[in-house]
Amino acid sequence: MVDANDEFMHDPGPHRVWQESFFFSWFDPQSDATGLARIGYRPSNHTADALLYTMRNGRVEGGYARLNARYTGTPDPGRLGIGALEFHMSEPMSKWRVLLRGRDEVDLTFTALHAPYDFRAEAPPGQYIPPGIADVHIEQSGRVTGTITMNGATYEIDGLGQRDKSWGDRDWRTIEGWNWIPMLFGPDFTMNCTLLINGGRAYPCGYIHHDGANHAVTELAVDYGMAGLHVPRTSRITVTDVSGLRLEIQGSATAQSCLYRKGLVIQESAARFETTIDGQRRNGIGLTEHAWHGGPLGLLRVLPRLRPAARMVMR
Repeated sequence: MVDANDEFMHDPGPHRVWQESFFFSWFDPQSDATGLARIGYRPSNHTADALLYTMRNGRVEGGYARLNARYTGTPDPGRLGIGALEFHMSEPMSKWRVLLRGRDEVDLTFTALHAPYDFRAEAPPGQYIPPGIADVHIEQSGRVTGTITMNGATYEIDGLGQRDKSWGDRDWRTIEGWNWIPMLFGPDFTMNCTLLINGGRAYPCGYIHHDGANHAVTELAVDYGMAGLHVPRTSRITVTDVSGLRLEIQGSATAQSCLYRKGLVIQESAARFETTIDGQRRNGIGLTEHAWHGGPLGLLRVLPRLRPAARMVMR
């Protein structure tokens, strides 16, 4: 089980692809805003990547990227920074700030709603999590508040979000794919439903937070209605957790973006969700992250979708 010490950097493993990464997302239906931010470190060659971008009005609004940046020493979670993007840990496992400084500015506070869920240590007996994505992966839902200024427009954020931290081997070139789906229906009812693809099979993992506790996912099925090549327009998700809770969830995409990493195409679809629990209809917000390994040919097929991401890198 993870503890507060795991917020700090770990001793790296022997492999070149060992990495340690920090990720935040936020969703605010009032501002029609979705955002993602990630800093990932590769100690083998002391390089790191930083990425932040926002989606509004059905499309990518703007963002920032810094790839293969050099760093020295051991990063301090009290003030992680690559280029203009910074993550500040205010309280381990509880509170963080996400900051972007410069022409566009972001100042958000993530306050956890529950204890982090450890995908391996808290998995039910017999649940298989394929290697090569990360040795340890934790997730946590939270409330996200603050201000964003993007392309000259300033707006407030008061919504929900998801954070994760991963460390271990991650070889982007050999990952077959995944469906990573955070769904946030309120402070009392959040979840992450993930299918990891390995050897042509889909392996379920994740958790549902309800009744004041995290409950591991035991069964998961995800069906998409596609708007294009691997572009989810709608989703139908059936999930069961260790408590016996079974949910049928309907989702519809509100905005689309696309990223590419060493053959892996990652389609990010901001989404609204609906489900029924205890006879009550609940509406939620979140994301379907649909990743598939397309290789060089896949890059050519999705090249037009990558233009917003390319503009961030070139800024």
